[in-house]
Amino acid sequence: MRSRNHICIAFLAVCAVMLMGMGGFGDSDVVNKIPKPDRTFSVRIIDSENVSYDVDEFSVDGLTYAPASVGKAEVGIDFANIKQVKLYREGENDVRADVGFKDGSHQQVHMAPGVQFYGRTSWGLMRLAAKDIREIDFK
Repeated sequence: MRSRNHICIAFLAVCAVMLMGMGGFGDSDVVNKIPKPDRTFSVRIIDSENVSYDVDEFSVDGLTYAPASVGKAEVGIDFANIKQVKLYREGENDVRADVGFKDGSHQQVHMAPGVQFYGRTSWGLMRLAAKDIREIDFK
């Protein structure tokens, strides 16, 4: 009788574990809202598959500063000063960005590949990681 109880308990435990694992079915990673940006910027993005997007309300988590590093310094580059950014994936943990400013100057910076950019297109909301972007042109 005890072994039968043990078998039933083991069977129920296995079933419970399997059912918990099924909880992810039907979940999706749909972008159903974006952070409200502190200022409004419109850009054209070209992604790593050479697809372009016209994007309004462009931001990084609602902020209109690009998080980057130059040497050991952490910087926030104001979108208002940027004309164009070209991004180059360098390994798993780094993205090099060549930033062209409206005054004609350029600066090479580095960015974390997982930095998330958000915006609104004519056909829906978008989220795109720095590692998946080839170019950003500010309008």
